[in-house]
Amino acid sequence: MEYLLALVPALAWGNVGIAQNKAGGKPTQATIGSMTGFLIFSLIILAFNRQLLSGMAFFAGALSGFCLALANIGQFDGMNKMGVSTAVPLVAAQQLMINTLLGAFLFHNWTTTDQWLFGILAIVLVIIGSQLTNYKEDKSAGSAQKKSGMFGVVIAGIFGGMYAFIPNAYKYYWHVQGGSSFSYAMMLPQAIGGIIGAILLFAILEKKNPFKQFANIYIWRNTFVGVLWAVGNLCLLIVSTGKIGLATAFTFSQLNLVVASVEGILVIHEKKTHKETISLSFGNVFVIAGAVITALI
Repeated sequence: MEYLLALVPALAWGNVGIAQNKAGGKPTQATIGSMTGFLIFSLIILAFNRQLLSGMAFFAGALSGFCLALANIGQFDGMNKMGVSTAVPLVAAQQLMINTLLGAFLFHNWTTTDQWLFGILAIVLVIIGSQLTNYKEDKSAGSAQKKSGMFGVVIAGIFGGMYAFIPNAYKYYWHVQGGSSFSYAMMLPQAIGGIIGAILLFAILEKKNPFKQFANIYIWRNTFVGVLWAVGNLCLLIVSTGKIGLATAFTFSQLNLVVASVEGILVIHEKKTHKETISLSFGNVFVIAGAVITALI
C-alpha cells in the first residue's frame, strides 16, 4: 500500500505543468496562486486532523514551505521558457540527487554495500533517463531562451530538494516519530511559509503590491495547481517519514518527469522530432528502471 501511495506525488506533480499552462499567468502569479491553493488544502486537513506544530517543528515546516515557493517560481519560469517536457526532467534529476544522497548519507536509509551499489545504479539510471528525455536534435533552436530558463530550473532543483529534506532532517535529528500524524501537522506550517515566500518573491521581482494580485483571475486559476502540489506533498511526507524512507520515496516521486514528458507532447502539443520521441521513450524506460531498483533495495 505504501508503494502505491509513493506513486501519487509522481501523478500529481506530473500534471502541475499542464495545469499551470492551462491556468496561465506569470510565474510570480502562478506561485502565489499555487501557494494559496496549498494553504486552502492544508486548512481543510487541519479541520479533520486538529493537530498543530509549535516551536522548532513549526519553523522547520515554514522553512520547507518557503523553499517550495522558490522551487515553484523557478520551475514555472523554466517550464514557460523551455517547455514542460524539457524543464521537468532536469528539475527532477537535481532533486533526486539531492534528496536520495542526503537520505542515504545523513539518514542512513542505505546501510549495506549492496544497498549502496544498487542505489547508486538507480540514481545513475534516473539521471541518464532525464537527460535522454531532454535530448534536442536542433541544439540552436531557442537556445537563448532555454539558457535563461535554465536558471529557474537550477533554482527549482535545489530548493525543491530542500523542501523535502528539511522535514525529514527535523524528524531524524529531533527524534520525532514520523507517519501520517506528523505529515498532516507539517502541512499548515509549510503552506504558511509557502504563501509568505510567494508574496515576498512577487514584491521583490515585480516591484508591485502583491496583495492586490488576489483580485487577479490568474491567482485563483492557479489554486488548483497548489492543490495538486499539496496532494503530492502530503503523500510524499507520509511515505518518506514512514517505513519506506526518503531515498525511495523521493525516487518514486520523480517519476513525475515521465508523466510531464508524455503529457507535454500529448496535451500541450510540444513538438518533438522522431529522434527526440525515441530518446524520450528510452529516457522514460531508464527512469522507471531506476525507480524499480530503488524500491527493491
